[in-house]
Parts: sequence; C-alpha cells; structure tokens
Amino acid sequence: MKKILLTLMICSIFSGICYAKEDKFSEDYLKNHKHFSILNPFAEGVVEHSIKSALKKETGANFKVKFDGYTLSSMKKGIFKNLEITGKDVEVEDIILPYVHLKSISDYNYVDYTQDPIVFKSDMSFDYDMLLSQDSINKALQHSSYQDVLKTINDIAYPMFQVKGVSTKIINNKVYILIEYNFPIALSTKNRVFVTSSEFKVQNGKIKAANVKLDSAYGNISLDKVANMLNMLNPLEFTVQLLESKNCDAKIENIKIVDNKVKINGKIYVEGD
Repeated sequence: MKKILLTLMICSIFSGICYAKEDKFSEDYLKNHKHFSILNPFAEGVVEHSIKSALKKETGANFKVKFDGYTLSSMKKGIFKNLEITGKDVEVEDIILPYVHLKSISDYNYVDYTQDPIVFKSDMSFDYDMLLSQDSINKALQHSSYQDVLKTINDIAYPMFQVKGVSTKIINNKVYILIEYNFPIALSTKNRVFVTSSEFKVQNGKIKAANVKLDSAYGNISLDKVANMLNMLNPLEFTVQLLESKNCDAKIENIKIVDNKVKINGKIYVEGD
C-alpha cells in the first residue's frame, strides 16, 4: 500500500510539472481544450466595443463587429478565435467604400496590440467583400501615385498622343472609362475625350479588361490595343492596390457589377512575425 501511495504521489508531482509547463497561450492548447467562463461573453463584448471605437476613429464609419475568444487571459494577450467586421461608407486612403466585410478564416489569431504599430504574432487569413462606387474609383484616380501610371503610358505613346486624365462612369451596370488626351506635337486648346466600355475579369489575381466595346464613331480601332491600354491604365486594379496594406497580401477571386457598384471578393493573408 505504501508503495502504491508513493507511486501515485510521484505521478501527481510529474503531472503537475507537465501541466505547469504547458503553454496556455499556444495554438495547440487553446484549440484542443474546452474553455468555458461566464465572463467570456462580457469580455468579448468589451473587445467588440473597443474595436468599433478604434475603427470609428480611424475611418469615421460605424461598424458591426463579432468577436470570439478562447479564454480571458488569452483575449487579454491579444489572441482570438474569430473576428467578423462589417462597415458601410468606410473611408480608407481618402476613398469612401460603400461596403466592406471581413471574416477571419484562421481560428487562431495573435495580435500584439501593445506595440505601435501593432505586431501580428501569428499568420492570419480573412475572407473579404467590398464594393467600389463610381466616386470611389474616381477619387482613387486623383491620387498622386496615379500620375506615375500615366507617365509610363505617355512615355510609350509619345509623340502620338498624351493621356491627360482618366475617369469612370457606371451606368446600367456597365463601366465606362473616359480618357482625356491631347497631341504633344499639335497641342489643342481643349483636351479630347475617348470613351470605351468594358467588363472586367480576374486573371492570375489581377483585374483585367474584358469584352471591350467602342462607339462606331471611333472608326476601326483595334479592340486588342484598346484593351491593352485599359489594362495599363487599370483604374480598378489601381484602386484595389491603393487600398492594400503593406502588411497584407490581398488576393482577388471574383469581380462583378451589382446595382452600379463594383463588387470584389477574395482573401487577405497576413504573415505573422
């Protein structure tokens, strides 16, 4: 009996040591153990309110936030299970997005929010949906970095013509691209406007012009050449790139026009430090 008790004591001691060494913040521990606390819903509500407030301050928009954590201690550390964010009329880079939705698809996410800027401690991935309006795209095309795009095209086109500006209109779920141009050699007092309509598709993660159409008034211009120019001007591709963070790798999967808005969805990958 004494030997049995001694064996049980040794086992208890060693099991206690192993438990003490177990990392309660590790992915394995949090995902493979059941966790329950009557305070979890309260803590999750506090986090949701904090995220809403931070997003409101950053973008000026109101968001719906759904947050799921594991334990109180892991939530406090910045570890969570799920995060879903939905916003309307969100301002990013001075561009107003009519709709944005993000939902985590990784179920172990670790963010060190005590550092400035925030450090991502684990790899994270999200599904995203967003809408671009006509105003959203045109605002993006006013960005100073878009002048670099135009300069590249003008260097190629010189001295045949020079692109002075690009804008879009979305009418009856069709995207029209308006290209202002002039002739460097025989400069006109007023820029001319070239108008084309185009559908768009996703190819190798990039937005490309498709089924380009021209008014017959422009004569027998090669549609392939027009499509190539639109892909160089890339108004939609440029807008999406402008919205991307340097810390994120965004992958576009689908694009379509719905209710005169450009609907884009895909995935966002964040590499952990």
